[in-house]
Amino acid sequence: MRLRERPGQRKACYILTMALQLFGFHSRPHDIAATKADVPLEDCVFLLDFSRPLTKFRRLGREGRINKWLGVTVAMHVPVVHQAEKSGGYVFGIPRGAPYFTNILQLWKAHGGSKRTFVVAPIAAIDVVADFAKHFPEDIL
Repeated sequence: MRLRERPGQRKACYILTMALQLFGFHSRPHDIAATKADVPLEDCVFLLDFSRPLTKFRRLGREGRINKWLGVTVAMHVPVVHQAEKSGGYVFGIPRGAPYFTNILQLWKAHGGSKRTFVVAPIAAIDVVADFAKHFPEDIL
């Protein structure tokens, strides 16, 4: 975990953030498991969803409003899909200062638009929500 400044707050206000872990598979290069929890690969059930685009949030100028079109990218929503879902609907956020920010951009340039190669048996929707809360605790709305 590391501390980061919460956007819109004074400099004295910090929140804890979890480090992102990515797990690649040799036999399936377009399937990359992701989690912000400290769990082994066997327990990781979310994959980066390269079939959906990244959502970039930009800021024009130092005090500019955040928008999706003009300015420097200050944060992104990264789409993920549960391994039991056919199409994902979940995202997790990463700020520009995160050490893996540029790695995510490079992964989307290399694998963007590709489909997953496997899907496991479906599970209940409430279990998918519970898994998201377990793997991305700071990204729950």
